[in-house]
Amino acid sequence: MDFYEKVKSGINRVKEGNGIPVPITAFMLQEVLRQNDKLQEIAVEITDGVIIVTGKAEANLKVAKKDVSFSITLQPVRMEGRELIFKIVKLKPLNLGILNKRIFDKPPHLSYKSGHITIDFNSWDLVRIIPVGKLKSYKLEEGKIVVMVGV
Repeated sequence: MDFYEKVKSGINRVKEGNGIPVPITAFMLQEVLRQNDKLQEIAVEITDGVIIVTGKAEANLKVAKKDVSFSITLQPVRMEGRELIFKIVKLKPLNLGILNKRIFDKPPHLSYKSGHITIDFNSWDLVRIIPVGKLKSYKLEEGKIVVMVGV
């Protein structure tokens, strides 16, 4: 079997199967969130089918800047292309749309819209290595999300 045949058979296996598994750990999510200059002391936990993010956020209100401790629980609801969309299940202390948008709407990694946070995995080097395909499925395991990228 020559090189061309090996590549072709590998591509066919990916097309016929579920795709290429890409594990995204809680630590990796935490590092992406740390790139947001409005978030500090971030901790991410993936357990029981949800993602729990805790930390402090700089709430830039028109009157003054204030650091607010928060805890947000996210539950995956659907996939679109290479994006995974999460519903905000619980947010402490307040679930205010305007405040959520200021804190969590940080493209290209995260975006916030009407009670949902979208993680764009295409902006991650680990997923960008795979040149074609979209998210086929995902599974939340203890400490990680395994996304399947396929054609």
